Amino acid sequence: LAFPFFSSIFVGLDSPRQLRIAVTFGMIQTLLSKTTKYALFDPTTQMAYIPLDEESKVKGKAAIEVIGSRIGKSGGSLIQQILVLGFGNIINA
Repeated sequence: LAFPFFSSIFVGLDSPRQLRIAVTFGMIQTLLSKTTKYALFDPTTQMAYIPLDEESKVKGKAAIEVIGSRIGKSGGSLIQQILVLGFGNIINA
C-alpha cells in the first residue's frame, strides 16, 4: 500500500493535484493499517489470555504490555539509528 503513496511523491510534487493524490494514498494506507490492527491483531492478543486463570491474566497482560511496549520502541529506535549511521543521514536512510 505504500508504493502508490511514495511513487506519487517521487513522480512530482510540483503539482497540487499530484500532492493531493499522494496525501489521499497516504490517508487510505493509514486507515487500512489501523483498521486491520484494531480488527484483527488486538482481539487475537486478548484471545491468548483466555485459558489462563484470573491472576495470571492480570500479571501476564501487565508484563507484556509494559515490557513489550518498551522493547518494541527501543528496537524501533535502534533500527532507525543503525539506518542513519549506515546511510549517513536521515534523508538517505
